[in-house]
Amino acid sequence: MMLLVEAPPSYEPERRYALDVVLSEWLGLEWRLRVDDRRDGMRITLEGDCASGCLVIPDGLFATDPCDWLEDASLPRSPLPWRPGPGQRLPVLYGADPAPPTLLADDGEGLRLGVDVFGSAFFMLTRYEEVVVPTRDTYGRFPASASIAGREGFLGRPIVDAYVELLWTALRRLWPRLERKPPALRLSLTHDVDDPLAFLGRSAAGLARQLAADALVRRDLPLAVRRVRSWDARRRADYRFDPHNTFDFLMDVSERHGVVSAFNFLATRDADALDGFYSLGHPWIRSLMSTIHARGHELGFHAGFRTYRDAARTEEEFRRLRTVADALGIVQDRWGGRQHYLRWEAPGTWSNWERAGLDYDSTVGFAERVGFRLGTCHEFPTFHLRERRPLRLRERPLHVMDRSLFDYMGLTPDAALEAVLGLARACHATGGTLTLLWHNSTLLTARQRQWYEAMVAAMAHASSSS
Repeated sequence: MMLLVEAPPSYEPERRYALDVVLSEWLGLEWRLRVDDRRDGMRITLEGDCASGCLVIPDGLFATDPCDWLEDASLPRSPLPWRPGPGQRLPVLYGADPAPPTLLADDGEGLRLGVDVFGSAFFMLTRYEEVVVPTRDTYGRFPASASIAGREGFLGRPIVDAYVELLWTALRRLWPRLERKPPALRLSLTHDVDDPLAFLGRSAAGLARQLAADALVRRDLPLAVRRVRSWDARRRADYRFDPHNTFDFLMDVSERHGVVSAFNFLATRDADALDGFYSLGHPWIRSLMSTIHARGHELGFHAGFRTYRDAARTEEEFRRLRTVADALGIVQDRWGGRQHYLRWEAPGTWSNWERAGLDYDSTVGFAERVGFRLGTCHEFPTFHLRERRPLRLRERPLHVMDRSLFDYMGLTPDAALEAVLGLARACHATGGTLTLLWHNSTLLTARQRQWYEAMVAAMAHASSSS
C-alpha cells in the first residue's frame, strides 16, 4: 500500500528527510512525494483509494520564509499551545495559527491534524534550535534550560514519538488495512571509560585525596581499605582490587539480563586530566579491551574533549582506536560511541564522525537533565542543516547519565530510580531504545552496585514485557 504525499515545493530536501524518517524508518510504510502549489499544508492519500478521504497536516516549519530560516523568527512561539489528542494532551511546536481546539478532527472530507508532525520532527531531530540559539555552558554545551523542551516542560516526554503515534492513529483510522513496524522497548547500556583505574597516572597525593573522600564524604571505610590494598597491588600490575575496576561486574549484570553493553574508550595522544589518565598502549587496557570483545560486548569510541569541533582530531583518534583493535584481532560490523563530556554541536560534530568513518553516535542527551533532547527513543539517520543533506551517520539518542541523576540533579537513589522508570514508561507505548550511560568509576560502593543492578533488572523487565 502506497501513501501519496502532496506538499508545497518549499524545503524539499528537508521535507523528504522528515518523511523518510517518520514514514519509512519508523512506521515502515511506503510513500512517494508529489510537489504541488497547494496552500493548505500537506495532504496524504492512499494511492488507488479515492473513497476513504485524505489526511491534511498543517505546514509550519517548512512554510518559513527563506530569509528567516535558521533565524529567531523561525523558532516556535512561546508559550506553546497544548491541545488534546487521542489519550493525551500535547504541546504544539508548529501547526495552524491559531492552534485548533483538538489535534485530530474530522473535517467532512477526511481527517485533519492540528500539529505539523513532519516539520516538528525535523526541528527536534536536527537540533534546529541549537543552531539558532547561542546559549552555551562552561563546556561549550547547549544546556537543557535553553531548550524549548526544558522551558515548556516536556523534556521528560518523547514528543516526536508522540506526534508519530498521533499520525499513525489518523492513518489507521482512514485506512485500517495499513500495517506498521511493531513497536518494542529495548534497553541499551553504555559505559564511557574515563577512569578505568583509580591510580593509573595518579600520584600518592591523589591517593590521599581519594582516601579522604572515602572517609569524610562517602563514609565507607571498607572502600578506603580496598583502595589502600589496591595501591600496594598496582606495583605488581595487579588491578583486581582497584575501586574503578568494575568492568566484570558491569558485564555480569548485562549478561544476566540479556543486554549487550558498549564500552567507549578514549584514544587521545596524551593522557591528562581532561582526556583521561590512560593510554591505549597500556597492557592492562589492551587486556581489558580483549576481554570485553571475547565476552560478546561492544567496543566504542570516546572522542576526546577537544574534538567536537575538530574533524581532523576526531579522525586521528578514531584511527588510533581502530589500529589497536586490529592489533588485538577485534572485528566489529559497526563502530560508534560518544563525545567526552557530551561536548557536541549541531551539525558539525555529526559531520566529523561521518568523515572519520563511524557508523553511529550516541552523544545527544543533556548533561544536567535526563530526558529526550531529541524528542525520541528511536535511532535515526542524521541530517546536516547547513549543507541541507542527509548523512550516513546514525544517531542513537542518550536519555540517562548517572552523573545527571546524582550530581547535576542531586536525586536520592529512590528518586533516581523513579526518574529512570518514568522515562521507560514514556517510551513503552512507542517502543524504541532507552539508552543509559553508566561510568565504571561511579560504582565504587556495594550500595551503588546493588542499586545499579536493581535498576537494570527493572528496566530489563519493562523491555521484556513490551
